[in-house]
Amino acid sequence: MQSISTYKNLALASLKGKWEDPVITTLVYAAIVMVLGQAMTLPFALMGTDNGAVSIVSLLLLPLQWGFYVYFLNFKRGQYALKNIFDGYTSQNFVRTLLTLILYTIIILIGLILLIVPGIILMLMYSQTYFLMKDEPELKNMAALRKSADMMKGHKMQLFKLCFSFIGWIILALCTFGIGFLWLEPYMFTTLAHYYEDLKAEYAARDNYVTSEYAKAE
Repeated sequence: MQSISTYKNLALASLKGKWEDPVITTLVYAAIVMVLGQAMTLPFALMGTDNGAVSIVSLLLLPLQWGFYVYFLNFKRGQYALKNIFDGYTSQNFVRTLLTLILYTIIILIGLILLIVPGIILMLMYSQTYFLMKDEPELKNMAALRKSADMMKGHKMQLFKLCFSFIGWIILALCTFGIGFLWLEPYMFTTLAHYYEDLKAEYAARDNYVTSEYAKAE
């Protein structure tokens, strides 16, 4: 694995001269979340039962969130399109994506409710679930979560430091009334995509090594 600054520089190199599409995609994604969320919860809010409606809308938007990750992984690989953010709603992905991410959300919420630190650790453990579900369509539910946890062994602190390194930019984006996030999110998600690619390569090499060692033992 490489240094934190290396991953951030790789992301900036990927974005150089190509900021327009990721920024527009981020804008569309944010607009859908806000507009659809408001439109679907308004009738319930008028009836005074908006809490349940918010929960339902949040669940239905999980495949869109997955599609946002897919877009930036594809962007890092040079084959991307705005329509990628809707990949979670295709017939082959919707049920798998929805159920897996509901399970992911429940686990993280339980961890955060019990204590903040366990919740953060769980988030780091299962952080690669989104990308893994793109690369390995057969993975679903606990299988995707378990593989993410296995990949993240020995790397949780590094990923935490990588995410925390954006805190200054996050504060700055908040000072722009959120407008800065249109550029910050592409920067962050492209960085995470580069990190995942390295992590996946390291995991594959480790897995091949273990397999070869077992073969020698036989």
